[in-house]
Amino acid sequence: MWFKRITTLILILTSAVALAESDISGSTDSKALDRFRGSYIVEYDRQAAIDYLLPLGSIEKVNGAERPEKAERLSGKLTRITYRIPEGHRTREVYEFFSEQLAAQRAETLFSCRGRECGSSAYWANQIFDRSKLYGVERSQYYHVASLPGLTVVMYIIERGNLRLYAHLDLIETDAAARIVTTLSQVGYVDLAVDELPTEDVLQQLEPRLASFNRSAVVVVHHQGENLADAQEKSEATANELRALLNDNGLRHVAVKALGALAPSVLGNSQLKVVLVAGSDKP
Repeated sequence: MWFKRITTLILILTSAVALAESDISGSTDSKALDRFRGSYIVEYDRQAAIDYLLPLGSIEKVNGAERPEKAERLSGKLTRITYRIPEGHRTREVYEFFSEQLAAQRAETLFSCRGRECGSSAYWANQIFDRSKLYGVERSQYYHVASLPGLTVVMYIIERGNLRLYAHLDLIETDAAARIVTTLSQVGYVDLAVDELPTEDVLQQLEPRLASFNRSAVVVVHHQGENLADAQEKSEATANELRALLNDNGLRHVAVKALGALAPSVLGNSQLKVVLVAGSDKP
């Protein structure tokens, strides 16, 4: 009996740990950067339109007030992702992991600092990122800003006093079409929309870029359902809507395919994903 009780307790504790280390509902990774191994998303937010203050300098104190030494404003769509990093790692290791990915994509570094030269961690956490859990030990912090086509990546990594590590990403999409076509060219596929249809504004921006793209393109619709047949039916219905939408925005040459729920790894926790996939070279 005692063995059974202990076994049950272990299973309960194991389940609790597994649950605690799963991504929060509705969150997803950025297509621009892979997550650090073993990490999970603890905070996530998306804003369709924002006036974003982009610090391009350390935090300084002037007449008793703290502020970035240099900053500019961006307008675009903001995605905020905060990862909890597994124990046993250091902020430098996490910083190098992300910065190497940016370097591989030939991202332009706009500003970078580390440790106490970045300034007040409390200011970064509360005033810049609005994430109190990012307030930590200043000597451990890293801040990095990089530019990709149509996308500005802001990275902040910190270790708290309790030794918990966090990596935070702000991704400001300033030119959706540029980001989509660049990713399509480099990776071969890119999400057009998640849990919604692509906007007409994005499709209109895509039309001239895809017309000059050196490969054909196919839009693939993935949809959840009660079963495979239901998922396929929903996917076909969405595909028909998309065909009309593409046609209205000058993208008649882009084929649309419905895949239903036959690629569960693509859907993840999402109900709907619309993915643009690069095809063969144009003649």
